[in-house]
Amino acid sequence: MPQILVGDLNVHYELKGNGDPLLMIMGLSFSLLDWGDELPNELAKQYQVILFDNRDAGQTKSSSVKNYTIADLADNAAGLLKELGIKQAHVFGVSMGGMVAQQFALRHPDKLNKLVLGCTMAGGACSIPANLANLVGGSLLDFLFTSSYLADPDNKKKAQEFLAKTSLFHSKEDGFIRQMKAIASHDICNVLPDIKALTLVITGDSDVAIPPENSDVLVQKISGAKLAMIKGAAHGFPYSHAPEAVKLLTDFLS
Repeated sequence: MPQILVGDLNVHYELKGNGDPLLMIMGLSFSLLDWGDELPNELAKQYQVILFDNRDAGQTKSSSVKNYTIADLADNAAGLLKELGIKQAHVFGVSMGGMVAQQFALRHPDKLNKLVLGCTMAGGACSIPANLANLVGGSLLDFLFTSSYLADPDNKKKAQEFLAKTSLFHSKEDGFIRQMKAIASHDICNVLPDIKALTLVITGDSDVAIPPENSDVLVQKISGAKLAMIKGAAHGFPYSHAPEAVKLLTDFLS
């Protein structure tokens, strides 16, 4: 996969398909591989899907080790579009990537078409705190998927094999800490109404990482935003419930 220079970052990215551009922003620690194959490949049948590794994740490299904010990550994402010659895109962010997508909508509205926020939160006093404990020495399976999903032996085996492959590209200790600090500083409760893009908010009804009530807050504060709740899904719905996610996205973006 190619890399491109965006400021002080050598951004690792991948393009799939043709059509209206769709920038997909991954969450805390994870790389572009953590989308899995099904969701991006299905979306690429209708859109030009742009996947990339955030700062301090995957194979994106920087000579800088300074701390940064979610707003900085949004500027990185906008910079990637600029370097790729893409003037405007739909943006879909999950978890921390959903926080980045919120800041993208606020800071770069001219580059944004429609906005999709997945399993994410506004931060600050209007949010129910995230539970990220299982990302640190816990079970990623339990963090991402429901017990009922994992009760199917085939699902569990596929998920274990998937995480064994993708975890090699998750953030290392220092980078993980910098991303956590960025999340801790995220608070846009008071400016959420300034997001003017058409917005869809997606969450799993069984998400223990970022409680679904956070999606209610986003829908209440972003004018005209719509909520889609995926039954039986947790924080890893883009992988475990890819067909449902594809339908929600394509129905909204088309």
